[in-house]
Amino acid sequence: MSGNREVITGSDFKRMVTGAYSEFLLEYEHINALNESSASDSSGVPGTNILRTMGAAVMPLTDVKDESIGGLARRVASAAILGARGNAGVVLSQLFRGIAKGLSGKYNATSSEFGKAFQYGILYGQRVLPEEPERPIITAARAVAKGAYHAVRANLPISEILTAAIAAGEKSMTAQPVTDAGAQIMIVFLQGCLKG
Repeated sequence: MSGNREVITGSDFKRMVTGAYSEFLLEYEHINALNESSASDSSGVPGTNILRTMGAAVMPLTDVKDESIGGLARRVASAAILGARGNAGVVLSQLFRGIAKGLSGKYNATSSEFGKAFQYGILYGQRVLPEEPERPIITAARAVAKGAYHAVRANLPISEILTAAIAAGEKSMTAQPVTDAGAQIMIVFLQGCLKG
């Protein structure tokens, strides 16, 4: 195990969430187009739904006084749950709920603690959708969780954990015959967090 002593603060978490929102601002139309071109029976505009859910999630961060990562994560999760739009938005809000659960009571978090909280988020997101049929967003989430798991166990910095999660998610997407909007949402979310 390496001697990684990285600490993720509330400010870092704010930048991750706003980075994800910024990334969805750039990609939501592409996600909508993927949904239209796929053979799935789902209707709606998942990119727009995710953008609105993320917009609701970042709202409490504008003038917050609490700087603890646990407090900020709880606020983001509550706002995302209340502002969730569509199935994709509900899955994302539950992802935030699991992250908040994993960071509960923490002022700062190590990269390992944050990685574990993210894995909680994946589990919460999986619970929302029925297991049959297998949803691409859940398939991507499982691959992402598996990729993040190994990086967390190796005690890598958060940037490397996110990079490993993105690589695992993209690898699972290449195994699919068509890129699905749900799987793309998971990758865009992680890329935004990494950029933030």
